[in-house]
Amino acid sequence: MGTINYTNSLRYDSTGRKRKTKSLKTKKKCHTVSYSRHIPSQTELDRIKAREEFDKKYPSMGVNAKPSKNVDNSWKLEESKKFTVAPAYNKGAYQVIPKGDIKWIGK
Repeated sequence: MGTINYTNSLRYDSTGRKRKTKSLKTKKKCHTVSYSRHIPSQTELDRIKAREEFDKKYPSMGVNAKPSKNVDNSWKLEESKKFTVAPAYNKGAYQVIPKGDIKWIGK
């Protein structure tokens, strides 16, 4: 039976198993990265300007925008009169049933 190594060894882990020495080798240093300021070309500037003009001409509704109050919802009431909601047979969920099939609910 092996002994457990509790010392701070780099070659062996705490259970006594020998570690791979690849991670112990010093790694080569990478070259340093230098950053420079991006200067957009004229085509990029034209594209940005065209996009801004498009956004001004056709503004989007946005995430927090509220719809207008002049919305006509009368068609929803007319369509809902053609259907009824009832529980499905021997199930917990509800289903939408046309008015002509109401006699078959639960059968």
